[in-house]
Formats: sequence, structure tokens, C-alpha cells
Amino acid sequence: MPYTQRTKHPELEQVPQDQNEAASPVGEQIPQVEEASICLIPTTQRDMSADLLGEVVRETNEEEQRPSDQAREELPQHDKTLYSVLRKEATSLIPFLLSKYWSSQTVSHIDMLSQIRRGHRRYFPQIFDKASVLMQLLFGLDIREVDPILHIYVLYVAAGITYNGILSDVRGLPKSGMLIIVLCIIFMEGNSATEDDIWQVLSNMEVYPDREHFIYGNPRKLLMEDFVWEQYLEYQQVPGSDPIIYEFTWGPRAYAETTKMKILEHWAKFSRVDPRSFEFLYEEALQEEQGASGHAIASSIEE
Repeated sequence: MPYTQRTKHPELEQVPQDQNEAASPVGEQIPQVEEASICLIPTTQRDMSADLLGEVVRETNEEEQRPSDQAREELPQHDKTLYSVLRKEATSLIPFLLSKYWSSQTVSHIDMLSQIRRGHRRYFPQIFDKASVLMQLLFGLDIREVDPILHIYVLYVAAGITYNGILSDVRGLPKSGMLIIVLCIIFMEGNSATEDDIWQVLSNMEVYPDREHFIYGNPRKLLMEDFVWEQYLEYQQVPGSDPIIYEFTWGPRAYAETTKMKILEHWAKFSRVDPRSFEFLYEEALQEEQGASGHAIASSIEE
């Protein structure tokens, strides 16, 4: 039975509160950088990501069209305005981080501080946290610290995926964020999802099949052609369906590069919860991992 048709776990009905809400050096409370909108815990079974994804995409799209100095206003005292300023600072950091990813360069704490207005640098942990979430969600890129002394970070495609949707000779925006979301939708739908299932969730991100997207380009082509061509997805007729229905499942490259547990963990990051909170999904992902481990052990014994 698809996860989205099961009865939800009671604790998934409410957005968890971050227990480590940061306070500024002058004592005012910093609004939670992700807030409730960063939580991807489903409030309804299909509509699992509407609030966050719509807000983040709209916000990022607006920032692309604003003069950069507009995001550099003086730090206000009011919490709501402060939260808005931190979001703008995090969004303005995205192009710099993408440039480092494009050039396969590491990025340092000092590098990132140089991109933030001097008066806002004391809020760097919150700004960096928000920027990291945006990179993960929109582009499918993780940021990992590789030198804890010099605070050097590396950017890489999340969940073990090797595809980023950028042609080798063209500087574009990574498309792996949409791929990971689609893989997660399929997992949550019981390991198969119709085109309608997928567009229903993607529309909550303001990603529509018939509309050009500022990150993903032609979303229909990306879903129906590129992801299938790259063997991350398979698209086939549902046996015995009348009228005929087609569905997506994970393709061989998805199974080769990632696991349900990695996809689930990536999704749970935005919910600020343990992946085990998704009880049914976690059990299925764990059984898959245990089965893979047992198979690997058996193969090594045979050798």
C-alpha cells in the first residue's frame, strides 16, 4: 500500500520545534531559519511539501530579479524583519556557492563571510544553515566540512547521485534537486507513481509541466525524457489498466547509485526529525539495506 494512503503516525501531524533556536549576541531571539516552512513532514498525505517548497522557490525567484544591494539593508531589531534579512543574506550566498560547485573548488568559512554584509556576519551560523537547506532542496547539493580546523567545505550532489543535469560545456543550474524529489515521491507512493501523482507534488513547488522553470528549464522534458534516458526512472504502462495508465518507478541507475534510506534521510533533513519518524518508509528502507548487506556478506563468503 502506498505510504500516502496509510494512516499517518500521530507525531507527523505537527511541525517539530527546533530545540536549539539561536539567540543573537545582543539577546534578541533569532527566528528559526527554516521555521515551519522548512518542514517537509506531510500535513496531508500527498501535499507533503506545499508550504516550504512554494515559499522557497518564490523567494529565490524574486531575489534573482532584485538589485543585489536591496538585500543588503541595515540590520533591524524586529524579529520578523530580521528573519527576512537572514533569508535574503542566505539567498544572496547561493550564486557564490554555485560558482564554487561549477569550478569544483572548495569553499572556506572566510570566503562565505566575505559575501555577507559586515553587520550581519555575527549571524553567519543561521545564514549558512538556511543557505545549505536551499542548496539541498533546490539543487540537490550537499555541503560537507572537510577541514574542521580551517573550516573548509566541499559541495557535491546529494544522496550518492552522480547526475546534475548540466552539460559539460554549459554552465547551468544543477537539476539533481528535482530528481531527488521525484525519487522520493515514487518511494512515498509505494515505489511507483503516475505522472499525475508527481506533477501534483511538483506543482506545490511552482514546477509545472507546461511552464519554463528558472532552475529546471523544461520540467516535462526533464521528467519524461532526461531522467528516463539517464536510467534514473523507468516509465511503463500499468499492467491491465483500462483506461491505460502509465507509471514511473526507480530505474537501474537510481538503484545503483543511491538507496531508499539515503533518499529518506535527505528528505528528513528539512523536517528536522529523525528519519525513523517516517515509520513505514524507514522500515522499508532499513529492510532494503539489511538485505543488501546480507547479500554482500553471502557473496564474499562464496568468493
